[in-house]
Amino acid sequence: MVADRITELRLIAFKSYREVVLPISPLTILIGRNGGGKSNALDALQVLSRLAKGGEIRDALDGARRDAGPVRGGIEGCAPFGSDSFELGVTIRRDDADVRLDVRVQVRPQVQITYERLTAVIDGRRRTLLETTDPDPQRADIEARIWNNKRGRNPHVMFRATHLLTAQLPLRLAGKGAAERHVLEATDAILGVLGGVFHLDPVPQLMRQYVPEQDVVLRRNGENLSATVARLHRDGGTRFSELVAAIKELPEYELRSLGIGRGEFGEVMLAIDEVDSGRTVTVPARQMSDGMLRMMAIITALLAGGSGVAIEGPMTVSPTLTLVLEELENGLHPTQAANVLTLVKSARAEQGFQVVLTTHSPALLNALSGDDHLGVLVVDRERSTGRSRVTRLVDLPGYLAMMASGRLGDLISAGRLAGRSDAVVDSTELDRLLGIS
Repeated sequence: MVADRITELRLIAFKSYREVVLPISPLTILIGRNGGGKSNALDALQVLSRLAKGGEIRDALDGARRDAGPVRGGIEGCAPFGSDSFELGVTIRRDDADVRLDVRVQVRPQVQITYERLTAVIDGRRRTLLETTDPDPQRADIEARIWNNKRGRNPHVMFRATHLLTAQLPLRLAGKGAAERHVLEATDAILGVLGGVFHLDPVPQLMRQYVPEQDVVLRRNGENLSATVARLHRDGGTRFSELVAAIKELPEYELRSLGIGRGEFGEVMLAIDEVDSGRTVTVPARQMSDGMLRMMAIITALLAGGSGVAIEGPMTVSPTLTLVLEELENGLHPTQAANVLTLVKSARAEQGFQVVLTTHSPALLNALSGDDHLGVLVVDRERSTGRSRVTRLVDLPGYLAMMASGRLGDLISAGRLAGRSDAVVDSTELDRLLGIS
């Protein structure tokens, strides 16, 4: 059975986006100039993921929990300029059908859900499983209709408006009849996939300390990387050797081995053995470069998969990992881009999770195959409105002619296309979207 996954992200009204649909592939790569809206799209995934955890909306988005931190701009920054609410939607593919969630969140004067709808295909027909009625601004709760597959009026149930309604369904339904079971199955799909969105944002300076050996599940900032790697080593499988092989390819100098140092109270710290002036020296994590630590965290997350990264907040279902990486190339030498991309693709395919990343690296884009181009999305902003928009690379005018004239990364870095003598290649649209003048 193919794992549940995100197939579509709808940015109906969110930050710089209005009425934009992002197709999400098993490997999705966002490219485009700075300020175009790539990070805003990733923020939308993070917002939906935090809402799926079931906590209070303001706490979830403003970062009341120490380990999570606020989403960029906090909850009020999620609403487009001049608006008091934001609206997002997502489609989850499950087996041969899909489940859709749409939600509108008011950010002022009080934070609450003002609209939510959950739908799924059941017996060949799309059913509305949950849908709110008109909210009462004087109340802290909201009414919603729940599908029961019976004639007449669907039952109306009151929910807390300060939490995602779909996340409350497992506590409201017992799953006694077939209709309730269908509703709960759709709920599990949404909560499991959104709850598994993991935005890895390594902070090298936090990785340079001893950490408790039992702190093995990699956190978003990577501060417990040493313990996560120590776990891979203890497990005795192939993951640790794959990690060592991968990091040996990163530096220009010779790296011989990866080890685990121990403190006097059993804490652990990574160390690498490298060659310096013909002799082997041991370099602990506190002395490693930012680039090395960052890439080790990314590679470890890829190899550890869903069981090895921290899913923030309480979950009622088993999450399916979607790994989100911003600017994968940071700290990576261009000559190693193809190796890291190969690792991303192989780990994703082997373990069945999704990867969504942003990049500016021509070398990494050059390493993409033709099939990979299906997941490349070009993000830019309209000059007249300032709103972000998204175009699939393969949908650009003249895409085939452009690719026939050179590799994607080369086209972008050169700012022009190497035309063929027998064809006129119009790169105007690609150049405009990527800010090439």
